[in-house]
Amino acid sequence: MDHPHTTPEAPRAPELDLLLACTRWPQTAADRELIRLEAARPLDWRRFLLLVQHHRLVPQVGHNLHAALANDAPAEQAAAQAAALDELRLLASANAFRALRSLTELRRVVQQFQAHNISVRVLKGIPLAQSVFGDLSLRATGDLDLMIDERSILDADRLLRAAGYRGLYQVERFTPRRLAFYRSHWKDLAYHNPVTGYEVDLHWRCFRNSEMPGAALCAIPTHESVCFGSFEVNTMPAMEGLLYLCVHGTLDGWLYLKSLADVGAQVRTMGPARLDALAELAAAYGILPELTAALVLVRRYFGMEHWSARLLDESDPTVEHILRFAAQALEHGGFLSNRGAIPAGAMMAFEIGLRRNFRYRFELLLRVLFRARMWETIPLPDFLFLIYPLLSPFEWVVFRLRQWLGKPSSSVTLSI
Repeated sequence: MDHPHTTPEAPRAPELDLLLACTRWPQTAADRELIRLEAARPLDWRRFLLLVQHHRLVPQVGHNLHAALANDAPAEQAAAQAAALDELRLLASANAFRALRSLTELRRVVQQFQAHNISVRVLKGIPLAQSVFGDLSLRATGDLDLMIDERSILDADRLLRAAGYRGLYQVERFTPRRLAFYRSHWKDLAYHNPVTGYEVDLHWRCFRNSEMPGAALCAIPTHESVCFGSFEVNTMPAMEGLLYLCVHGTLDGWLYLKSLADVGAQVRTMGPARLDALAELAAAYGILPELTAALVLVRRYFGMEHWSARLLDESDPTVEHILRFAAQALEHGGFLSNRGAIPAGAMMAFEIGLRRNFRYRFELLLRVLFRARMWETIPLPDFLFLIYPLLSPFEWVVFRLRQWLGKPSSSVTLSI
């Protein structure tokens, strides 16, 4: 079918256009020709490298750029272009090494969980790289995202700490009341290994807000397996996993193009019938606006030939709300803004606007009034637990002051 009306876009910087061409997956002959045309324009190659690293796209962009470019660049461009290609090659090699080490760490942690009868699924990450890109080194390696049953939180926490990880919160010291509250109103626990540098996010729910539509995506009993030799991990079924990426990216404001590239790699080759099935599944889960907005962004930035009549129009209020925030988040700072550049109030207002029912918004309010970090900063006894909302504004001011005092001189962080 014909695509619905799309608002005309403002001209983009040539460095961004080249980045977007290099991020298309899987690559076609037309994509490679587009890369050659974009690379022939006058470019600031240092800015291009900055964009690639900022959006965590080094391995994918490096692979596609090397494959597309011939060795006959004009003399005035050859030196800068060759230097950029060399740097991308080095960064991609470092990512490949990290991916292999992360696979080893993932195996260590998963096998520890399995040995103690903790069922675990892996979200995104290495299984996604293998199943979507066909090579775990072609996706920037990040945290290990593990999904467990909420009844296993304390056992999993104990195993991670025994494996050298340190939690953001000392969950083993939570009283039963606080653990129950945290389990009901948050979705994960974050861990860091100070020796190896690995980070683990331990999930028991897809999204922080239990009233966010799509929560059942992670509760589905079926799974798919991804094999790495003799090591096998369970992950979400492909269609549910794709919808999870759409909602997860939405809640992050689509600030980094890596998340959108993961979606684009899966939908750009889908025909209309497959897209119809995906849209029907999204509607059944109540997350059709999130899917629609994600596909509009894929079409806008990476190109997409097919469409589905079952998707919503861009004028749908929720779709429009998502697209407006994503455009602001990306375009602010020339596609180089980090998460710290988005005010907390703006993120909260965006999340509030995604759904308008009382229970959804009340969950957001509870998370603000009973922030878990207050429990360690101000360790009230359980019988005073309900006083925390009164202390919340003061704790927030102290937290922001500490953040401001500890802020580094540069707010730009590069990551592949």
